[in-house]
Amino acid sequence: MQVFLYKRIGDYLLPSQEGDVIVTVSNFLIKVYDRNSGLELKDVKFKLFGNEIPHLNKLKELEKATGIDVDENYALAFPNPKIRILKLNQLAGYVFEEHVYSVLSSYFNVKRYKNSGIMSLPKLGLTFHNTPDMLVEDKVAVEAKVGLYELEQIRDYERRYSKGVIVFPWAGKCKTSRWVCFNYFLKDYERVVRYIRSLIS
Repeated sequence: MQVFLYKRIGDYLLPSQEGDVIVTVSNFLIKVYDRNSGLELKDVKFKLFGNEIPHLNKLKELEKATGIDVDENYALAFPNPKIRILKLNQLAGYVFEEHVYSVLSSYFNVKRYKNSGIMSLPKLGLTFHNTPDMLVEDKVAVEAKVGLYELEQIRDYERRYSKGVIVFPWAGKCKTSRWVCFNYFLKDYERVVRYIRSLIS
């Protein structure tokens, strides 16, 4: 659990070490309390710094397109602007991955993996990459991305899974050795479905 102090400025909360509002963040859960009374506060608004606005808009666009809602305050509760952006991108990635899983599951048997790892040995030392986001019919790996990705990560996946796709909600830059990249999944997921069918048939 992480704890931050905020102060009230009008209808908004602003980070302050002398603040009268306590904000706690644990996993995707956020709680806000009045420091003096101990009462939980509802419907709070965090003052935006500015740089996070494009990322927040991207998250809202994904929520609207997929029907999957998340609490943006989980990201905005962090007083550090860079952390806010990182957390907003994390939420966007979560929403898109859930959407991709939901769509593909309506056509195929899809498994998700969270805990196993594939070892890689990049120049800066030993790291572990989790397995791809999902595996279709035990044959085709699927990675859902809302932005940039690590090429080394994809190469690790390709060593284990010769058949795979990377899908983006909108346009995205993508270059792989074996896998195929698909842009605009939100508008045209059927291209991905047809391609996966061609791989498993």
